[in-house]
Amino acid sequence: MTTEQTRRVIDRYFDLVGKDEDFTACFSHDVTWLVAGTGEVVEGRAAVRDYVNALHATMADAQTRHFVVGEDSVYLEGDCADPASSEGARLRYCVGYDIRQDQITAMRCYGPLGLPTGA
Repeated sequence: MTTEQTRRVIDRYFDLVGKDEDFTACFSHDVTWLVAGTGEVVEGRAAVRDYVNALHATMADAQTRHFVVGEDSVYLEGDCADPASSEGARLRYCVGYDIRQDQITAMRCYGPLGLPTGA
């Protein structure tokens, strides 16, 4: 895929997530979400969608800091308010996206974000 094709796929995904719409069409059937720090893996369109929705519900004041689009991959670096902090601390994270044939095939989260599998 070209960088422009990759950008169109990720832009569509972010547009649907931002509108609180079903974004499973952006995923391959065997999409995975990996929490790199724990090794936890969520698999399949519906399970990954539910996980992402639940995770976003815990992320107050999320802000994208860096966004890099390449051929077949995207990396997003951001931060959000730390719900455990009363002092305004921020949680920093990076999410990597693998994209093939106009669909997201895998996502990896690096940093302190994550929910217990099955959340």
